[in-house]
Amino acid sequence: MTFIQSFPDVHFDFGAINELGRELDARGISKPIIITDNGLVKCGVLQQVLDALPSEQDYAVFSEIPENPTIQGVEKALKVFQSEDCDGIVGIGGGSVLDSGKALRVITHQSGSLLSFLDHSLEINKSVAPYITVPTTAGTGAEITFGGGIHPTENAIGMGLRSPYIKPDLAICDPELTFTLPSHLTAATGMDALGHCIEGYVSNVSNPPIEAITLDGINRVINYIKRAVADGSDREARYNMLMAGLEGGMAIYLGLGPIHALANTFGNSPLHHGTLVTVSTPAVLRFYEGVIDDKLNNIRSAMNLSEGDNLADTITDLNRIIGMPSSVREMGYDKDDVDVMTSETFNSHFNAWAPKKPTQEECHQLVIDTLG
Repeated sequence: MTFIQSFPDVHFDFGAINELGRELDARGISKPIIITDNGLVKCGVLQQVLDALPSEQDYAVFSEIPENPTIQGVEKALKVFQSEDCDGIVGIGGGSVLDSGKALRVITHQSGSLLSFLDHSLEINKSVAPYITVPTTAGTGAEITFGGGIHPTENAIGMGLRSPYIKPDLAICDPELTFTLPSHLTAATGMDALGHCIEGYVSNVSNPPIEAITLDGINRVINYIKRAVADGSDREARYNMLMAGLEGGMAIYLGLGPIHALANTFGNSPLHHGTLVTVSTPAVLRFYEGVIDDKLNNIRSAMNLSEGDNLADTITDLNRIIGMPSSVREMGYDKDDVDVMTSETFNSHFNAWAPKKPTQEECHQLVIDTLG
C-alpha cells in the first residue's frame, strides 16, 4: 500500500533567508540557539544569516558542531541552550549540523541521555523544541527528513534517530548561502544527493509522486554538478543543485539501501559521508543489474544516457571528472577486518528497503569492490 507522507514547509529561492525573522516570530520563538560549524563562521555564511534577522532579534550561537555529528557536540549545544534560556533551534549548515539539531530538539525537552534515544527512536515523544533548518550544502537532504545519524564518538559507526517528531518544522533553502561551499564539498554533497535519489527510486516502497521527484533530482545533479564544482558563483547551477538536494531529502522518505549500508560501515572514521556514498554507488548498481532493469533504464534516461549504457561506469567517470575518489582506500580508510565490515553491511537497517537484500556473501563482495 502506498503511504504518502507530508514534508515540512519550505521557503526556496534566492533571498529566502529573509523569511527567517518572520518565521521565528510566527512560531513564538523569542530566542533561538543558532547552531552551526566553525567553517561557516569563517566563510561568512553565519553572518549572512544574522544580517537577515531583525535588529531586535535575540539569539545565542553555538558554532562547534563537528564535521560528523557526535553526542559530545550535541551535549555542548544543550548546555548553551539551557544557560541562554533559548526556546527554539535554528540549524545552519550541512548534514552534521542539521542532524545535530534533530537530536538537540529531543534532549532539550525530554528526560534521558541522548544515547538512550539513539537506535531507540520509539522512546521519542512529541515534546520537542521548535526547529528551523537552513541548509548550506546541496546534498544531504537533512533539512526536511525525519531521520538522522549521530556518532557516539568521532570514529564510531553512527547510530540512528528516526521519528516523525524530529522532522524539522520548516526549511529555508537559499541557494546564495551555498556560494562559498568549496568545490570538493560541492562535489561530495551533490553526489550524496544523487545517491539518495537513486536509492529512493529503486526502493521496495511504492510512492509514484516521490518516485517522479527522485528522477527529477537525478537529472538536476547530472546536468548541473559539473558546473557548480567548476564555478561556485554559477547561480543557475547552485539553484538546481540545492533543489536536487531537497529532492534527495524527499527520496529518503522512500528508504535507502545497500549504498548507505556501505557508507555507514565505513563511517567508523572521520571520512566524509557524501564521498563514502558516491564511492559505494557503482558496486551496488552492478549488484542490481538483471534485478531491476526497468528502473535502471529509467535512471539511465534521467541521466541522459541510452538504454544499455553502463550506469556504474558512468558514476565512476563522473566522480573522476569532479575530483571524487574511486574507492574507500583512496579516501584513506585504513581498517582491514573485512569480515567485520561485511557483518556491519549485512546487518544494516538500510537494507530493509533494498529491492534485493544482499546476502552475507554478496555483502562481502560489495565491501571488497568498494574498498578498492
